[in-house]
Amino acid sequence: MDISVRQMKDSDYEAVHHIDILTQKQYLGDEFDHLSEEKQEKHLVSRISEFLINVNTGFCFVAEDEGKIIGFLLAHETLPFHGKLYIRYVGLDPKYQGKGLGVLMCNELVKKAYENNIEQITALINLDNPQSLKLCEKVGFIIKDRKEAVLEL
Repeated sequence: MDISVRQMKDSDYEAVHHIDILTQKQYLGDEFDHLSEEKQEKHLVSRISEFLINVNTGFCFVAEDEGKIIGFLLAHETLPFHGKLYIRYVGLDPKYQGKGLGVLMCNELVKKAYENNIEQITALINLDNPQSLKLCEKVGFIIKDRKEAVLEL
């Protein structure tokens, strides 16, 4: 493996979208395949509209193995609250999970945050996602409670 992490570019869309689909299938299991195409798209953080909002923030990264994109991290400043970043999503090709690549991407984000005088990085994690909890703990996040209120329409 020859792993590198770099800032995300517009041209990374197809690879990021593919990894997003792989991770959603991993998380939702067979349920994802039984959703309509429209509902599948709603589950993806790499919808083209969402991707275009995030890609040029300067806080999005991809991990590559010998030039092939194998993971991504989407983050953005939480405007109008300057100095705070929000990690939207970290996705890794399932074949590369558990090898420290999420930590590598998060460390690049932390470096970029320091360079830009960011004071805080927040990640909202589903409590039923132990991989994300473990990643955040390794990077140094303090895990707090997460409560969710949902109104189904």
